[in-house]
Amino acid sequence: MKFIRILLFSMLMLQGYSAAAMGSFEKLDYEDCRELVSSGEILSMAELMALVKDMSEGRIIDTSLLKKGAVYIYEMEIAGTNGMIEMLYVDARTGAISHTLDTDGQKGI
Repeated sequence: MKFIRILLFSMLMLQGYSAAAMGSFEKLDYEDCRELVSSGEILSMAELMALVKDMSEGRIIDTSLLKKGAVYIYEMEIAGTNGMIEMLYVDARTGAISHTLDTDGQKGI
């Protein structure tokens, strides 16, 4: 029971962090994502999942596509095998992975 409370608390905290980190990013919907993948502008979800699988044993909980200007970023919540939730930011064009997102649209390390 304690584990579940900790997990729920962590998820609530990350939701607040996620919204704050987005700054002036626009959150795109499924249709926008599908069109960008079809045009070859961004990586598909299958390609993204393969990248994450190679670097983590965790499981993807949630993913959003963010846009600021010409920058497209996948924001991902990953549940690690240790029960910790981690936010990852992935350049939707290149697959470059970062753990932070600066408000100017550049990925930090």
